[in-house]
Amino acid sequence: MIRAVLLTTISLGLAHVGAYAQERAPDNTRPNANIAHWVAGKHVFRTIEGHRPRGEEHFRLSVHPDGTRTMMVWKDLFARDSHLHIVMRVEPSFRPLEAYGSYWQSDGYKGSIRVTVDGDQLRAVGWGPDGHGEHILKVPHNLSVVTHGEGLNAWGVWGDYAPGEQKPMVAYNISPVRSATAPVLGSLFKATVTFIGEETITTPAGTFETLHSSNGFMDVWTTKEDRILVLQQIKDPGLEYVLVELETGPD
Repeated sequence: MIRAVLLTTISLGLAHVGAYAQERAPDNTRPNANIAHWVAGKHVFRTIEGHRPRGEEHFRLSVHPDGTRTMMVWKDLFARDSHLHIVMRVEPSFRPLEAYGSYWQSDGYKGSIRVTVDGDQLRAVGWGPDGHGEHILKVPHNLSVVTHGEGLNAWGVWGDYAPGEQKPMVAYNISPVRSATAPVLGSLFKATVTFIGEETITTPAGTFETLHSSNGFMDVWTTKEDRILVLQQIKDPGLEYVLVELETGPD
């Protein structure tokens, strides 16, 4: 009896596999149609004076056929025992569409957050050791989301600029350290960004034609097409984030 049941089960399984194989489309052997191109690389965090290492960040960007972009970031700020996993997707203009972040700090796991932007509404749902919380906020068009992944800071300054032009921006700044157990959420703040101009920057990853902008306390140099962070400097307290590795594809 047991043998008969086993044989029947095996026969049904083989029949299911055979039917699936007949219905399944052939494997795609070309580059993934959902990735128009990709960029991957690494930043190092260090002091400006003496170049004392403080951490590193790895990223991978996928640019999709519709012009939207998705960036994945893995950040190890060992100087502060901080560890982040972040994903963000933006419109072709770099206006944020959605973001997810998971945060570890020196006192352990802080929680995670999911942010979505639909028109003029931002919704954030955060989790932490004491449960979850939610924000539903009305936001302007000139919006950015600050995840604290340094590579994504380059996406916080988007739009077209003329040299010397100042542009107001509104950012939803995620705060994973509000308290020891509170859900990870954020708050809106206003900033003014000044576009300095186009500059050529050389780092260990190569030489790049960049866009230089400043918000008064932080200067950022990015590539033009995908706004990849090439160099970021915070003069007080004297820290910088430097692109040291870069790959692109498909070949």
